[in-house]
Amino acid sequence: MSEAVAEPEIIYDTLPPDAISDELAPVVDELGLRENCRQLAMEGYTVVEDAAPPEFNARLRDKIREISPEPEGETRGANLLLAKDAVFAEAALNPKIMAMAEFSVGRGFLITQIASSIMPKGPFAIRLHADSSWLPAPFPAHNTLLTACWTPDGYDKESGATLVIPGSGNLRRHPNAEETEAKAGAIAIEAPPNSVAMWDGNIWHANWPRQTDGERVVCHVAYTRLMMRPVEDYSAHADELIERYGKRMSQLLGREDFLYSAGGFDPALGIPTQNNAKR
Repeated sequence: MSEAVAEPEIIYDTLPPDAISDELAPVVDELGLRENCRQLAMEGYTVVEDAAPPEFNARLRDKIREISPEPEGETRGANLLLAKDAVFAEAALNPKIMAMAEFSVGRGFLITQIASSIMPKGPFAIRLHADSSWLPAPFPAHNTLLTACWTPDGYDKESGATLVIPGSGNLRRHPNAEETEAKAGAIAIEAPPNSVAMWDGNIWHANWPRQTDGERVVCHVAYTRLMMRPVEDYSAHADELIERYGKRMSQLLGREDFLYSAGGFDPALGIPTQNNAKR
């Protein structure tokens, strides 16, 4: 006779937006991320240095260029990268970045998009915006989306770094037309090679035009809270990706919570999913 499976305990309290859960704290300390968590929560952005060895960053850079070879000298990029090469799955599943994502957008978080961009020298710059693009204002106090920008070569203002408006995330709204044009108070997120610049969904950001020769090659990996609809649909590749990468990939693709159960609500996942939503 098989033993009864114990019901998981229900979590009733919800953590504040800047809190590190008791479950995550040992991981954060082991990986040396506590200051990154503080900066991300308080300032809306941070840079995780030495997120991966130089060899990985070289592979990532080469693959980004390989999948977007033409036309040289123009801004270009690609989407749905999780299904295109193993190096992008490695970037998404990186332990430091996964820990930061859990801190920022909660336990049980999902992958929402993996995209690359290559920007040459020139005047190109994206419009100032907040990544909480699908939300009306005011944005929730708890962050809903985290973007992790892998910078294999590093970047600064002259080489086309991401710009942010410090304090704008506290407004919890989209910038208006005048603010978008003025970019008042903008600073560069300076990131050394082999690092990951990241920002939350509330902070206003864009990029500086690249003034130096060469190209800015980056990979954006975006994560979201478990109840949000992802930008990219990996359903056609999910089974293969989960078989290859295991439980953490299953979580990223929504297979560990009842919201994506193929047959509807799965009672066995009900309490764990509700608990994740509070962390």
